[in-house]
Amino acid sequence: MKERLLTGDRATGSTFPIAAYVGTLKNRIERQEDYDTFIFIADYHALTTHFDNVSQIKENSLGLMKTYLSLGLDPEYVTFYRQSRIPQIYRLHVILSMLTKMPELERQPMLKEKLGLGYKLTYGLMGYPILMASDILIMNSDLVPVGKDNEANVEIASDLAIRFNSIYGKVFNIPKGLIGDVVVGLDGQGKSGKSTGGIYFTDDTATVKKKIMSMYTDPNRIHPNDPGKVEGNPVFIYHDYFNTNLEEVADLKERYQKGTVGDVEVKTKLFEAIEEFLKPIRAKRAEIDAKGDQFIIDILEKGEKNAQKVASETEAKILSAMGF
Repeated sequence: MKERLLTGDRATGSTFPIAAYVGTLKNRIERQEDYDTFIFIADYHALTTHFDNVSQIKENSLGLMKTYLSLGLDPEYVTFYRQSRIPQIYRLHVILSMLTKMPELERQPMLKEKLGLGYKLTYGLMGYPILMASDILIMNSDLVPVGKDNEANVEIASDLAIRFNSIYGKVFNIPKGLIGDVVVGLDGQGKSGKSTGGIYFTDDTATVKKKIMSMYTDPNRIHPNDPGKVEGNPVFIYHDYFNTNLEEVADLKERYQKGTVGDVEVKTKLFEAIEEFLKPIRAKRAEIDAKGDQFIIDILEKGEKNAQKVASETEAKILSAMGF
């Protein structure tokens, strides 16, 4: 029997920055056939920071699904579903909240980050890790591909699984996180998508070129013939991840450090590499868009039947273990 892989994304946007491919999407795509793979749209999780702006959640959910499919995630191998359609998640959330200590929530890095961005401290925002743990444990997941920002939340889910099992008996598998790389924004600050100027899968060619040509490089390099710094330089970070021509990347790095190549050439080569990366994704997205939204809804509804079945089986074990 295959182990279960589970992950999801909040419906706060209709697509992803391409940096998310490095952070978590690639891990899903490469493993989808080897695991019993579950991927969900976290539409209720979106409320933790967007409770007063729900008008785009449905549209965003469909957009995320279209991005999944255009990247190669396949309904033949993946159970896709919307979080809001699985009520067992919320019943488990109540149980797990009884087992969670407040300091565990108060010291979570993501909470501090969200408060620093100006979001209001609500029960839902503080309790985000408990809801995430419920997502993971109700499907009895084994492997959870996430970005670095969710690593602590997977650890909380693992701790809660161990705590529940020690009190009531073995019900849950102990999930492990599969942590993807963090790629800086095009401005060299923060995580791509949260800082300015991220390149998105839905960006057209002109937009991609404009963003790349305005990328941050080495601030101490004033002239094209000045030796430049490669380490920590966003242009070369993106080259390393998205340019498959390794000889070209090595040559650009060598010449950049010697001051024999300008930023324009380095950025132009990056633009060409990213366009090559995006070309088949755009073509697949056009095919999916032509099929209409009902095509996406049908995939979700089929997946939701399977997800509800698995969640019901897990819930029955939970209630039996607790004597209800």
